[in-house]
Amino acid sequence: MRDGNGELGARPDRDNREDPDRDDGGDEKGRSMARRVINPWTWQDVFGFVQAHEVTGAQRVLHLAGQTSVDAYGGPMHPGDMAAQVEQALDNLEVVLREADMALEHVVRINYYTTDVDLFLEAGAASLPRLQKAGCRPASTLLGVQRLAFPELMIEIEAIAIAEDGAGGGDVEPL
Repeated sequence: MRDGNGELGARPDRDNREDPDRDDGGDEKGRSMARRVINPWTWQDVFGFVQAHEVTGAQRVLHLAGQTSVDAYGGPMHPGDMAAQVEQALDNLEVVLREADMALEHVVRINYYTTDVDLFLEAGAASLPRLQKAGCRPASTLLGVQRLAFPELMIEIEAIAIAEDGAGGGDVEPL
């Protein structure tokens, strides 16, 4: 994205900048997972995502299937309403995260697949405060696609979350 002068976001002076996005791990519970945000530019900040997360010491990685605007039985919800579909897809994402004893704050990557990029950029912006409030600033990709699993669906949200071992996990089955 370009700034008001038509220039790409400038690279911050990394030598003279404190990194507020660095989490060096190690807290009162003795956890040692660390996550460092990698942002060589600043333009992505207005969109609420980062270029990359460097993670060390993570013990649990959750790869979430794409979540859409469906009910508990898999039936499409909110046909034609992008904003409602985005919110429902995020609700469903949070349900899956909770089942793994995680939350939006653990998400480090989100891929958005939409049948209408312009409409998503309008309606999807309303979900940004929800992600920010949860401490979710993932590396993200937005892709326009011809269609999703059901013709009524306009958005699918796929994610990767990380957490330390012992931060939940439930029953583990051997591979």
